[in-house]
Amino acid sequence: MNQYFEINRIDNKIEFSGKFGMTEMHPFLATLYQVTNKLGYQDIIFDFSKMTAAFPGPMISVCSKSISLRNENIDMRLVLPSKKSLESLFLNTNWAYFISPEEYPQSSFKGYTHVPTILFNDHNEQAMAVNKILDAILSSIRNIYRKDLSAVEWAINEISDNVLVHSKSKAGGLIQLSSFNTRQKRIEYVVCDSGIGIPNSLRQTLAISSDVQVLDMSIKEGVTNGNGVGNGLYGSFQTSSMSGGYFHLHSGNASLYFTPKPRPALVVRDERIPFDGTLLVSCLDYSVPSLLENALVFGGKKEAVSDFIELKYEDIDADRINFTLVNETAAFGTRPAGLPVRNKIINLLDYHRSNFPIVVDLSNVPLLSSSFADEVFGKLFIEIGEKEYRSRVVLRNCDKMNKMLIDRSLHQRKKMIGST
Repeated sequence: MNQYFEINRIDNKIEFSGKFGMTEMHPFLATLYQVTNKLGYQDIIFDFSKMTAAFPGPMISVCSKSISLRNENIDMRLVLPSKKSLESLFLNTNWAYFISPEEYPQSSFKGYTHVPTILFNDHNEQAMAVNKILDAILSSIRNIYRKDLSAVEWAINEISDNVLVHSKSKAGGLIQLSSFNTRQKRIEYVVCDSGIGIPNSLRQTLAISSDVQVLDMSIKEGVTNGNGVGNGLYGSFQTSSMSGGYFHLHSGNASLYFTPKPRPALVVRDERIPFDGTLLVSCLDYSVPSLLENALVFGGKKEAVSDFIELKYEDIDADRINFTLVNETAAFGTRPAGLPVRNKIINLLDYHRSNFPIVVDLSNVPLLSSSFADEVFGKLFIEIGEKEYRSRVVLRNCDKMNKMLIDRSLHQRKKMIGST
């Protein structure tokens, strides 16, 4: 892969060549400023045809800028990468849509291992976006400690809430679960807005003129502009740094980088080219149980957090987990559609060692395929064992045909065990 990066301008066209990473973002911002503010173009072409690699942080900053400029009646057009895998990435992540919605539709990506970039403008949209991210994690990742998942939820909620409470962004905010590596046990998320930026939000409270100093202070406990307790950035930084992940923050004329290797290092530096708004990229490592949970300590006390699982699935009064199958997947015909459902059921069972049963409600579920039934229920039967399956998995409102398909998958799996 080409590792160089080059950005060129031909009239109103901005051409990207090579690898577009975090260090390449500020040259892009300088070129965009020249095209819009100095030369006054009202229509811009982003040409990514020569791009060889793209990373979520800088790409979401391009998306955020595009939304903001369209609100100023500046039009954007997009030339997709020639490299087919990158073209698919642009379409599946919603980058193409947010850069040029008139040319490209919203992502129709149906997989469960990534969440396309989501725009949120109010707390309802923010909650829906965060829940979609948590749902993807729960469907894809096994063996993530429940309280660590709650810590991930807390961090993403706090940072996205900052956009609505502090940024004064007219274009809302963008959020993406950009990747999660199940082998290395890492989660990365990106949040971006085109608002007033952290230095402008905090400067009067801190009585500091330097953007670098303000950004450095912004990740300290209790630093706030008065609209909150000031633990959002601090807690998000703590979950990244204490777990051995990385943390990038760009706002105003400053950037902050925390890297865990080869030894932990925090660098805050001046940027000649400003970032109008805020971009945060956070990587969390969940390989050590309770590490993320223990990062959320404020004033010497561990933060008590409710979680997505409690609100969506648990019925504490009835001592059970409610799982409505039609709400968990839109497809019932293939093995790939069944895998995230089984992953989620396994996680929910693991999180309830008190032997709460999981009540799987099949109301309004169409006819299951044999492969889907086997992927969810047959493999679940094998994985947790017959005794636990019989005592903890309860089917409700299951029609005769689907019951027959599920029972047959269990019977076949049991025969397979007996023949080995």
